[in-house]
Amino acid sequence: MTKKKTLVLNNHKISLILSGFILLLVFNQFYSLKVVKKDKTSKSKILSSNVDLEDLSAEELAIAKTFIKFKKIKYEFIPSGTPDIYGQELDISFDEVQEAINKVRVYGPTYGEEEEKIILEGDDLERYKKIGEAIACEYCCGVKTLTKEDGTAACGCAHSIMMRGLAAYLIKNHPDEFNNEQILDELEKWKITYFPKQTLSSELAEMKKAGDTGIALILEEFPDFLPQMVGGC
Repeated sequence: MTKKKTLVLNNHKISLILSGFILLLVFNQFYSLKVVKKDKTSKSKILSSNVDLEDLSAEELAIAKTFIKFKKIKYEFIPSGTPDIYGQELDISFDEVQEAINKVRVYGPTYGEEEEKIILEGDDLERYKKIGEAIACEYCCGVKTLTKEDGTAACGCAHSIMMRGLAAYLIKNHPDEFNNEQILDELEKWKITYFPKQTLSSELAEMKKAGDTGIALILEEFPDFLPQMVGGC
């Protein structure tokens, strides 16, 4: 999976710029497991409030640069902020995953709330089935699709219910603004917010296969800092 996410917020830009300084504060945890075990002098240096990047060893500096690279990739890959068009309508944000699940799952055609669920027919139902066959919530319940051949739910996990609810909502309310591929893109973004560790690790693995330098060390160290699942199953 190599799709890039383009949502950009000014506060994230600032966070990315400052990550080089922030990493000095987190080195205590990181090096307690790695480099500092080899050298007590190095540990004292990292814990000092007067740390200068020029004082780091070549090994320490390489890991620092890897951390910044990881932060940049993570920032570009994991969606943030309010989705275009439907985000304000539904009052949801990629930064509040569980809240978004709670608000959108009510529209799910199979497991949505009786007074809110969206029932699709005809061409709309066919669109819904094609979309449901092309994506899944596999990290949670192991299914291969969101829907069965007849369009009913393939599983009952909250992540899938929300994704089906969003697909149905966009088909019904924005049929001309979102084609099937664009709806799948939106569902993929939410899937990334649900499973940041698995999806980012998969993205990093693809980058490693493509020969991107520094990815091997990132895969070894940094995905462990991400939660395996966000939002209830």
